[in-house]
Amino acid sequence: MILSKNSIFLKIFKLFFISLLFISVSFAVYSISIQKKMLISSLENEVKNINKLILFVLSDSLILKDRASIVEFSTEYIKNNEKLKNIIISEKENSYIIIKKNAWSYDDKIEKNFNDLQKEHDTFSLLESSILQEKVFHYVAPIYISGVPWGWIHLSMSLEEYNNRLNSIYIDFFTFFAILLLISISISYTFSKSISNPIVELNNIANKISMGDLEVRSNYKSNDELGALANTFNKMIIAIEQTQTQLKSSHEELEEKVNQRTKQLATSNKLLYFKKNELEELNRNLDKRIKEEIEKRIQQENILIQQSRLAATGEMIGNIAHQWRQPLSLITTCASGIKLEKQFGISTQESEIEKLDSIIKSSNYLSRTIDDFRNFFQPNKEKKYFNIEEIVVQTIDLINASFAFHYIKIEKDFKHIQKVYGYSNEFSQAILNILANAKDALIENKIEKPFVNIKTYEDEKFGFLSIEDNAGGIDKNIMNQIFEPYFTTKYKKQGTGIGLYMSKMIMEKNMQGKLLVENSVNGAKFIFAIPKK
Repeated sequence: MILSKNSIFLKIFKLFFISLLFISVSFAVYSISIQKKMLISSLENEVKNINKLILFVLSDSLILKDRASIVEFSTEYIKNNEKLKNIIISEKENSYIIIKKNAWSYDDKIEKNFNDLQKEHDTFSLLESSILQEKVFHYVAPIYISGVPWGWIHLSMSLEEYNNRLNSIYIDFFTFFAILLLISISISYTFSKSISNPIVELNNIANKISMGDLEVRSNYKSNDELGALANTFNKMIIAIEQTQTQLKSSHEELEEKVNQRTKQLATSNKLLYFKKNELEELNRNLDKRIKEEIEKRIQQENILIQQSRLAATGEMIGNIAHQWRQPLSLITTCASGIKLEKQFGISTQESEIEKLDSIIKSSNYLSRTIDDFRNFFQPNKEKKYFNIEEIVVQTIDLINASFAFHYIKIEKDFKHIQKVYGYSNEFSQAILNILANAKDALIENKIEKPFVNIKTYEDEKFGFLSIEDNAGGIDKNIMNQIFEPYFTTKYKKQGTGIGLYMSKMIMEKNMQGKLLVENSVNGAKFIFAIPKK
């Protein structure tokens, strides 16, 4: 099950592996870029020193335009310097002296790409030299005599050492990349397995419970949220066993009462023997009725046992699945978006950071949801004052990427209102359920310009939040049914019908507020009324 195509292990593994790999490769690429710049800088410093030396030695020859001295010194110098490939002395009158390793020449023009580099300041470029028939590091610097421009000096340096050092860097990089790949796989596998194994175990336990196996227990021990969930599962199984034992005891008591009644009737038959026929007929009818009642009671008790077990299990698993569906979908959407952007070469650092932030926020929400779910059924929860706008913004952050993927615009019209009193986490869950339903309706109805409008306002007693979409509204025939448990207009694979029911319970039972719905001009409009105290 861990290796399933859609398993949570595989999703977590992909997320961490891609994240680690991206960060590491980015660092390596950046390091290579820095080292290449350092190599170029080293070449530039070296050729600048050579230029200073040549101009210092040839200063008098340049003033006198003594070409013989220029050629003599340059020819000797270039022979003694293995890296220096050629020297070009360019006069302002566009006459050139070209000195190579074994030859020199005088010309009235040079290559266009050389000429284009002649500026009022020194410059360099990696270019293909037609003179040398190879790629070189070409440096050009202006020559000034007594502050007057005289011409330019061209120096071409060999790239052999540069290329060798660059190849060495690439080899080191690929070696590092191979090691990094193995390390990333190992870390991602270990981390993903540590997260997914407890979830898989709890899922298997839930399946066994649904099939009637009450002997199963979770052995997962931890101080985190998953450990708490495992402990809750074990407590739930124990509670079901106790309920089953109580029902069995009631059944035995009923049977005992029936047996006592049967004995009483037998005694009466002996005392009223003279009414034998009448009593026999009465007894036959009575026995039949007693048997029917016993069978009916046994059936009811079996139904109660099954319903109790399935209700406790189904509600726990169904609500967890409903609460996790949106954040898991967001994680999948963001991870897929990163992958697609990488494949098409349109990935940006800002985009990836944004998507990874959404994934991290959704992962944190998954962790918080477990505590929030357990707190929902605890009677002694602590209410607190909170700001509606802050909770709305936090909730929108969880689904923002999913809405953007479907081009759904979220419009906010917030008015500063007093803090309200209640359970902020449960309120966030209720908002999330409404927004999820709005998104599904907009997608299903293929709205051209989909949007969700969120407003806040208040009166003396309540703070109000309205969520309105332009999906066309709710059919009037089912308007009174949408808050019923397990009622849904979606396919079973798309929804459980518990979301709106849970939202209604949160607002009206837990927070003593209200959750209303009406059709507006554009679509459906849900209104939350939250008490201020």
